[in-house]
Amino acid sequence: MTIPAPTALLAAAAFASAASAQIATFTFSDLDGSFDQPSSTFTAQAGTSTSGDVTRLMNALSGPPGSAQFDTGFAALTTLADVQIDLAVASATATSATGNGSLTITDHTGDTLTADISGNFSILGPAIAFDGALTNVFFNDLTSDGQFDGPSTGSFSSNFAPFLEPYEGTIIQLTFNPGAFFAQSFNNIPVLASGLIVPDPLLPPAPGGALAILGAGLIAARRRR
Repeated sequence: MTIPAPTALLAAAAFASAASAQIATFTFSDLDGSFDQPSSTFTAQAGTSTSGDVTRLMNALSGPPGSAQFDTGFAALTTLADVQIDLAVASATATSATGNGSLTITDHTGDTLTADISGNFSILGPAIAFDGALTNVFFNDLTSDGQFDGPSTGSFSSNFAPFLEPYEGTIIQLTFNPGAFFAQSFNNIPVLASGLIVPDPLLPPAPGGALAILGAGLIAARRRR
């Protein structure tokens, strides 16, 4: 399943009012989503249909903007580039649950973007929605090349001085048509995930604001199709 582009754009726009400054974003569609009910573990990782980008924004002061592109099929063409989200699901009811875990995005050379994730799952139309915070965000320059490189094309400087790590951020995620709200295991379900990274603590967003905008985009895109 291909996630409509307008939905991804609305997902990114939903973060704009929640941050005091913005240095980078990421968006990935068609991640392979799975839930293991015995261990209450949700994962979303790069698959054969996954595509997306990690983008450095204009107002990062120590370098020019740029975008590391992860085109469809990148996961089959490289042994390093990857996207991995792992969340422990707890306190589940029929309509809500909590999620805590981690994010790792690996570039073409093995450098990583890592973060801790904490937030809440809910039902949004045909999807399980996740609205959470990113903490302990690091661009890990493991190869000492100073760049975050797309496996398909594009790169940007991973030095965000004068901003100092760790950064913070937000993440929203939709898991499409899983069949049940964490009542049973599922595999290979398409997942859309978008995030925004900021150097300073986030301003308090309106409750559910990001998910409301994303939900409106999903409904509009489905109607157009």
